[in-house]
Amino acid sequence: MEGYVGEIRHFAATFAPRSWAFCMGQLVAIQSNTALFSIIGTTYGGNGTSTFQLPNLGGRVVVGAGQGPGLSDYTLGEISGTNSVALNSTQLPSHTHTSVATVTVPSYGDDGDASTPDGNALAAKPKMYSTQPGEDSMKEVNFSVSTSIAGQGQPISITQPTIGMNYIICLNGIFPSRN
Repeated sequence: MEGYVGEIRHFAATFAPRSWAFCMGQLVAIQSNTALFSIIGTTYGGNGTSTFQLPNLGGRVVVGAGQGPGLSDYTLGEISGTNSVALNSTQLPSHTHTSVATVTVPSYGDDGDASTPDGNALAAKPKMYSTQPGEDSMKEVNFSVSTSIAGQGQPISITQPTIGMNYIICLNGIFPSRN
């Protein structure tokens, strides 16, 4: 299968054809792959004296190098992204949660003479409840209501729909001209 040195293709087989290799990030010797090294160098890794690394496309999606209008800038060989993310409250859209509290109190007495609420009214002092409800009108009683934190902070998948396929790179073939 003829190709240009450094060319990468999708390949639906379980083997890499002769003169091609899987793009799985393996280190290869410069001495036996000088043509490919002259094209990709150490863009994907390696020490540059005896080895260089092939691109690792296992589980990755390829994105064009550079920057399009309104898009992020990617340099050749840059690795980014993740398969899942855990969102925090600052990343969620602005929203509200409604909480409702209903309190029914028959009346409010100033002098408390009971320790239990059963059959008694709220009182101010010295005990919390009164056997004598006092006036029919209620005195102001403040209640605070709060909502509890929801969720468990588990990561969610952000992987797009995929199909497994191999990427292969041409090791030996036609050397591309630079024009």
